[in-house]
Amino acid sequence: MLVLAAPYIVTLLFQGNETSTGAEGTERIMEKRLLPQEKKDGQEIDEEEYLAGIVAEQIPLDSQPEAIKAQAVVARTSLVCALENDEELPASMSREEMLSLWGQDGFEQNYRALDEALAATQGEILVWKEKPIQAAFHAVSAGKTRDAKEALGAERSYLRSVDSSIDIPSHNFLKVIFMEKKDLADKLNQACKEAGLTEESVAEGISVVKRDAADYALEVAVGTQTMTGEAFRECLDLNSSCFSIKEVEGKMRIVTKGMGHGVGLSQYGANEMAKAGSGYEEILNYYYQDVTIEKYIE
Repeated sequence: MLVLAAPYIVTLLFQGNETSTGAEGTERIMEKRLLPQEKKDGQEIDEEEYLAGIVAEQIPLDSQPEAIKAQAVVARTSLVCALENDEELPASMSREEMLSLWGQDGFEQNYRALDEALAATQGEILVWKEKPIQAAFHAVSAGKTRDAKEALGAERSYLRSVDSSIDIPSHNFLKVIFMEKKDLADKLNQACKEAGLTEESVAEGISVVKRDAADYALEVAVGTQTMTGEAFRECLDLNSSCFSIKEVEGKMRIVTKGMGHGVGLSQYGANEMAKAGSGYEEILNYYYQDVTIEKYIE
């Protein structure tokens, strides 16, 4: 059985470079293990090894140690959340897949980083109102993260928009692509069956109707139809739904900012905060508001 203890609650107040950490809490009992008798290919899954595989799937392991620790807490929170809601478990990379991807030397170095991050954050998850949060994260924001109410249509007070202009230097912050008008019209007509776009009409037939406060597209006019910003992004395989589109010299130019959906923790921002000396608790409490860090003890 796992015991959920709340030996400390981390509350970080951002006042310049100063933070404040307090401690309080009570014990609660969890009724199930993280991976209760789960088996894969007839073998029992080791909890920490499975978590290591999740983190390996989610973040480059040449990231700063404190950023990897933050991702470890995010990964563990996502696993607990999935189990409690009977959802599909987060993807996890096996040792064999790691060895194939990194080679023996890379495996030893990267697994050491995983081990250290998991040991330093052992059992820790993010909690809001006594429940694990939906710990959304993305690679790079468009300069600020998104409010979940606008982005997801769901109230998540711990997923509010915060400044993340620290992301701007990322090489993935800005991307410019050019598309032939016919190719663009064909792709959008396939996704939006009655859009009615043609090579001649596509330049005037696409416009962003509504954006959120972080400048991501919420609604896009596509010919006679509309699409969500995320559907438009997926259709064209764009880095993000924070984009502008314009005809330039007979082609359609699409400029995107950021990489990913923009909700929750920015991995690039977390890494930059770690470089500047922030610990993983500070990073987590910046990108997820009003949460507590609580500890599962086996």
